[in-house]
Amino acid sequence: MISSFASLDMMRRALSAQQLAISTTGNNISNANTEGYSRQRVNLTESNAFPSPGANAPHIPGQIGTGVDATTVQRIRDSFADDQYRAQANSNGYWSAKSDALSQMEDVMNEPSDTGLSTVLNNFWNSLQDLASNPGNDGPKSVVLQNGKTVSDTFNYLSHSLTDIQGNLKEQIDVSTDTINSIASQINDINIEIGKLEPNGLVANDLYDQRDNLVDQLSQLVNVKVTRVESGGNASPVAEGKYTIEITNKSGQSFTPPATLVDGSHLTFNEMSTTYGGTAANPTVTVSLNGQTLPGDQMNGKLQGLIDSYSKDYPDMLTNLDQMAKTFGDAFNTVYAQSAGYDASIGDFFSDTSSAENLKVNDSLTKSNISAGVKGGASDDNSIAQGLSDVIKTGKYDFDNNGKPVTLTSYLQGIVGDMGVNAQQANRMTSNTASLMQTASNNRQSVSGVSIDEEMINLIQYQHSYSAAARVMTTLDDMLDTLINKMGV
Repeated sequence: MISSFASLDMMRRALSAQQLAISTTGNNISNANTEGYSRQRVNLTESNAFPSPGANAPHIPGQIGTGVDATTVQRIRDSFADDQYRAQANSNGYWSAKSDALSQMEDVMNEPSDTGLSTVLNNFWNSLQDLASNPGNDGPKSVVLQNGKTVSDTFNYLSHSLTDIQGNLKEQIDVSTDTINSIASQINDINIEIGKLEPNGLVANDLYDQRDNLVDQLSQLVNVKVTRVESGGNASPVAEGKYTIEITNKSGQSFTPPATLVDGSHLTFNEMSTTYGGTAANPTVTVSLNGQTLPGDQMNGKLQGLIDSYSKDYPDMLTNLDQMAKTFGDAFNTVYAQSAGYDASIGDFFSDTSSAENLKVNDSLTKSNISAGVKGGASDDNSIAQGLSDVIKTGKYDFDNNGKPVTLTSYLQGIVGDMGVNAQQANRMTSNTASLMQTASNNRQSVSGVSIDEEMINLIQYQHSYSAAARVMTTLDDMLDTLINKMGV
């Protein structure tokens, strides 16, 4: 028969277990709104029954329970839900970066609008039509010259603005790289702390939460794969170990050799670096990790979205503008050279047609250099003015050197249309991935999140258990008092 004093110890452990459960419930309630917090629970198990098997075991009808033990305080976390959330966060990071970059491009191009390039070219065409209708009038000549300067200024503005944004994207790539390195360093520091605690049987739930929160942030920047490394020693069965983190391709597959960002086995981390090369029309970004070059077209996340915008989207638009400005400027100069107002000592209408950035109306031109007709033509000759306006509206040119000539306005509509389609796709994918990420977050919160209602129910349950254990101890105390103080009286 188990002794009365053993029963007192049983109740003592019961009170301690319920008190620990109440404290853990209080901690959950306190952190109900803490970002990244995972609810915790006390794992209660039955103590070893009495008696244990053996030759000297007393002969009693059966084993008697000896109470409860609070074995561990464990956080509730679903690794599968974590993987789902991080995969969606990674896709959302990529499309968000693309959407932001293309949105800025749309703001610069500003099409259709009253101040966009298409409107400016149309105004230039209208002034040339006025000149063709009034070849002997000086008024339209000044307007043609002024509108020509507006065209060149618009090309200059578009090129400068897009180049500035491209430079900002480069800075964002550098910031994202620094952020990745900072997160890797913090995760490694947490690994070191966990490596000190777990071998002593401690379960570092708060450190686990901090580390997983950092991995969530990292997953938005690059695609990652997490592998757990046991700490060894006298680690608890629920200890989660240290993290080894690899950067993977967009399909989640490891590179060859593996691109290890954080090494949980050796408690080290490797810094990522980015280098820039190529030409203005075809810039390149090389991402390296510990001397290993990562394929730029196989990664995902915000970093890849920024790289694609910097090295593809903006260079393509700048190249299109350069092609349009050069082709338009050269064709306009060719027709202008046949006009009565052309002066070889002054030069072409556009003095520089090398690119959209450099397109410029000849500063030496005056309205006397603008004429509607050819040299030696009649006073009402408007063939030059008509030819110049045809450069804008009807003349077809092979802008992309693909054997498919189109008009200037059609080419502009085409590149603006492509930009709009790409931006629409990026916006749609950003919205879709954000919705999927929210769904994954809700699924994860349904497992790891704190429900105040559930915690209040648990609190009442543990409170009643604590009160019942205290009542049993009071009863045992009365029994011992009778046995010791009142027997034989």
